[in-house]
Order: sequence, then structure tokens, then C-alpha cells
Amino acid sequence: MSTLASAEKSTKKYHHGDLRQVLLAEGIKLVREQGPDTLSLRELARRAGVSAMAPYRHYPDKDSLLAAIAAEGFRRLARQLASVTDARAGTGGPLLQSGLAYVRFALAEPALFRLMFSARRFKDDAPELNQARAASFDALMRHLNADAGPEQQRARAHGCWALVHGLALLLLDGLLQIPETGSRDAWLAQIIAGTVGRSSPTTDGSS
Repeated sequence: MSTLASAEKSTKKYHHGDLRQVLLAEGIKLVREQGPDTLSLRELARRAGVSAMAPYRHYPDKDSLLAAIAAEGFRRLARQLASVTDARAGTGGPLLQSGLAYVRFALAEPALFRLMFSARRFKDDAPELNQARAASFDALMRHLNADAGPEQQRARAHGCWALVHGLALLLLDGLLQIPETGSRDAWLAQIIAGTVGRSSPTTDGSS
């Protein structure tokens, strides 16, 4: 179990040296419960059982904490995307299964997902967040056809990302409804398969 996962399960006061992880874990819980806008470092300190000033030793302000939470969200998304392999992909191949994993993550973590993509909220100088965001995109890139050139791969990755991200937002905003009957994943796969699930296009643009 990771340090952060252990911190999330623990309700005890922090031990020396792991306060940053405890604050991050409690911050994720607060984002899930209340959303990022109402999160406060004072409430975070209360939940962690530390002084009101203690969080500032690790996170200078609220935005730096939210950037760290968003980075952790991207790391979790990247792990889910990376866990899709040819052996586990099943029907549709690993690219389709990656698309499904992306949407599942958004539906399971709606507040965290929205925070991760709140680009205007974060400063440009957030290296941890930028690195985690890039790693999640790279996890998607790994499932693309290796025979395509780098530019074609990247263009296709952007197209796949746009499709599954848009689908996730439509579902989160209630503009698209998952049918109450039948398999959720089968329904999602049917939508995604027309683009993400098909093989990479040829150089002349045909399928």
C-alpha cells in the first residue's frame, strides 16, 4: 500500500515526517466532499489534528495544495491507463479499454477530475502538476499504433483524449445519461469504439 493510501485510511494524528502526505490525503477527501472552492487550510489542519499554521510549512497557500491534489489525481489516472495491457484489454483492444478507464475514473472521482483540468486555477510554475499531467498523456500514447510516425501518434492521441474527455464531461454534467438497463461499460464502449477503439488510420487518412 502506498504512503498516501495509508494516510487516507488513517484517522490518527500524523507522525513526524509524514505531515505532507496526511495533508494531501485529507485534502483529497475535502475536495470529494465539498469541492475545491470551499477547501481551506484551516479546516485541513483541524482534520489532520495539527496547528492552524502547520499546513503552511508544506503548502504556502491554498492553490499550491490544490495543485498537489490535482497532480495526485493525474498520477492515479496514469496508473489506471498504464494498467491496461494487451493481455487484459479484452474486446476492443488496449486503446478502447484505456478510453473506458478514463471515463470510469472521471465518474468515480468527479470533483477530483474537474480540479485536475482547471487549468486557469494553477500557475505555470507547477512542475509536479505538469509532470504528472504529461505522464498521464504518455500512458495513453503507449497504447497507440507504434507503426505510425510521432506526429501522427500525437495527433491521434489528442483526438482520443478529446473524445473521452468530452464524453466524461457530458456524463458528469448530466447532458448524457447512461441507460439504467444493460451494462454501463458496454454502452460506453459502443460510443467510444467508433473512434478510439478502431485501428490507427493509414497515411492517406483512411481507416
